[in-house]
Amino acid sequence: MKYVTASLWAGALALGFSGVAHAGMQNGPFDFTVWSGEYQNGVTDIANLASMPTITPTATFTYTGPIDFVNNLHATSTNNNNSAGQFFGTLANNITNFSSPNSAYTSLAAFLSGDQLSTAGETGSALNTYMRITGVYTSTPGETVTVSHDDGASLYVGSTTVISSAAPTAEVPTTGILPTASSPTDFTLIYVESNGAPADLVMTVPEPAEFLLFGSALALLGLTLRGRRAGQKAV
Repeated sequence: MKYVTASLWAGALALGFSGVAHAGMQNGPFDFTVWSGEYQNGVTDIANLASMPTITPTATFTYTGPIDFVNNLHATSTNNNNSAGQFFGTLANNITNFSSPNSAYTSLAAFLSGDQLSTAGETGSALNTYMRITGVYTSTPGETVTVSHDDGASLYVGSTTVISSAAPTAEVPTTGILPTASSPTDFTLIYVESNGAPADLVMTVPEPAEFLLFGSALALLGLTLRGRRAGQKAV
């Protein structure tokens, strides 16, 4: 029995240490750059998702935690239901190193309470917000990543486009295959919030098969040890 137990421990540890998949992509840290402005000021358009704005960013900060931001409040006639604070929610507590390169905000609190992500419409004087989120990840072959968003989102690894989706006015889950990365690799997630609330951005990477096997090995190990102890008591 001790040889079986040792083998199970070895298998479980091997699986655990081999599971480098999507490290960093689930909880960061991530670097955010945020631009807000009218469409004609060159911030972005849903149809031009990957273009980089030329104006000075309204905010930059570091965020550690899940990319899981949802504001389901529908904008009213006064457009007061689409602030950065409502978008980030309690996860705003995970923001550090805040700065406002264009001096629009004196503090993180001012940004959260005062920055309106977007108003209805995508042209003319309508307000849009553009976010560039960067981080690093590792992955095993064939892993998928899903980005649910309202409005547009794109995910890039170097020159590879993993996800590219422009879909305003409705939440859309978009799935792509991550390039294999055995060592930390840079990625960029671009998000456009347009057309008013609701607004959401959620990125998920399913647990790979080896983690499921790791859990199964641990469960089997627990049953084996329990059976062994029961046998010892019977003796």
